Amino acid sequence: MRIAADAAKGLDYLHNTANPPVIYRDLKSSNILLGEDYHPKLSDFGLAKLGPVGDETHVSTRVMGTYGYCAPEYAMTGQLTMKSDIYSFGVVLLELITGRRAIDPSAPSTDHNLVAWVKFLTYLLFISLISFSSFTTTLITLGCFLLP
Repeated sequence: MRIAADAAKGLDYLHNTANPPVIYRDLKSSNILLGEDYHPKLSDFGLAKLGPVGDETHVSTRVMGTYGYCAPEYAMTGQLTMKSDIYSFGVVLLELITGRRAIDPSAPSTDHNLVAWVKFLTYLLFISLISFSSFTTTLITLGCFLLP
C-alpha cells in the first residue's frame, strides 16, 4: 500500500503542484515503475496533456488511454479532467486489492472487466444487506406482536 500511496503523491504533484497542471491520462499498473527501496515512479508520459487552467473545467481531446483504466465519462465525451486520472488510480487500487487485472480475457465472460465485476459484487452485497435488513426488521416487528 505504500507504493500506491506514493504513486498517489505523484499524481497529486502533477495535478496540484505542477504549473500548468498535467493530466497523466495513462495511469496503469505497468506504468508505475519501482526504483530503489521500491520507491514508485510514474513512467510513460506519452499521452499526458496539460490540464485546464483558469476557469476551464476540462480539456477536450481525442480519447486515448488503456482500455479498462479509462474513465467512462472521458471515453464518452472526450472531456479530460483530473478526475480521469483518479478513476484510473482507483482501477490500480482494485488490482492491488483483488489481485486481478483490469481486463482479463481468461476470466469467465462475466468477469472480464474488473470494474464491472466489482460493481456487480457491490450490487449483490447491497441486495444482501437490504434483504437481511428487511428480514431482521420483519423478525423484530413480529417479535413485538408476539411478546406479551
